[in-house]
Amino acid sequence: MTEMAHSPGNLLAAWIPQVESMPPAVAEHLRAWWGRARRVYPPATLKAWRSDWAIFWAYCEPNHFSPLPAPPDTVAGFVLHCKEAGRKPATVRRYLSTIARFHRAAQIFNPCSSEAVQLEVKGMTNEVSVRQRQAKGLGMAEIQEFLESAGDSMLATRERAMLCVGYDAMTRRSELIAIDVEDVKFLRDGSGRLLIRRSKTDQAGEGHLAYLSRQTVRYLKDWLKAADIKKGAVFRRIVGRGMVTYDGNGRGRMGERLSPDAVARAFKAVAKWIKMPEEEIEQVSGHSVRVGATQDLLALNMDLASVMREGRWKTVRMPMRYGEHVMAARGGMARAAKEQGRETE
Repeated sequence: MTEMAHSPGNLLAAWIPQVESMPPAVAEHLRAWWGRARRVYPPATLKAWRSDWAIFWAYCEPNHFSPLPAPPDTVAGFVLHCKEAGRKPATVRRYLSTIARFHRAAQIFNPCSSEAVQLEVKGMTNEVSVRQRQAKGLGMAEIQEFLESAGDSMLATRERAMLCVGYDAMTRRSELIAIDVEDVKFLRDGSGRLLIRRSKTDQAGEGHLAYLSRQTVRYLKDWLKAADIKKGAVFRRIVGRGMVTYDGNGRGRMGERLSPDAVARAFKAVAKWIKMPEEEIEQVSGHSVRVGATQDLLALNMDLASVMREGRWKTVRMPMRYGEHVMAARGGMARAAKEQGRETE
């Protein structure tokens, strides 16, 4: 494919086909923003924007609505459409965030700030529960069970390393698959350090240095040696027979870097291997190790500021959400029940 086919303008036109027919100033604003955004934001974020925009486009196109610029009534109708389709409020807010971003980038009126759209969003949240299903945590108890019970296959070796690195660094799935060999430093005392170059809350790429325990370093070294990985992506696909089980000594050749969805499938497979209940396996996601690590830290009475630093959170909302069951057991009523002797019944 030619260099022109890869140019930012052509990629933008693939997302917003009508960009070429827009007023020159608007189109130029979009192209300039797009060129900068591609340098600053990680691929996962760009992919999410593309997915969100495609959904909005699919609503507008058959109805002959203009998606950009979009009138407030069009966006309000889109919110109503999403509600009727059973979309969660948080998902719809994400769609609106993407729509608003594209309008701001074009330096035109943002319809998502209009009263019509805000009223539809409020009406949706009044009628639909805003509580999202939380991923089932995979804490150290579950991880240790897998470490001790899985065999010596290449797949088991990779999963041991993924679980331990993901736990110590409290990674999101996008952060886990982005790790390169060059981001890891093994220290003389047997521990390690992992540089997370970019995260959801660090789009500027200042980086975060995470601690890797001696146990984690041991399993990570085992994987790198078994896979003969000396540079580039740490966690990769394993191609070949015998890769569907954690038993035995199945080998294989290395494929490309794992995808975010592959992390979720791997963690579900781990949950199934250690015989978690079926309903809990369904709740396991690519963030389950991050959730489990948060819950473990809170259960060990680590202060919230430390938990937020390790998890790279800017606000307390998500760590408190992940640890709500732990916090409830340590809350005022739980302590009162113990003091009143009501826990002995």
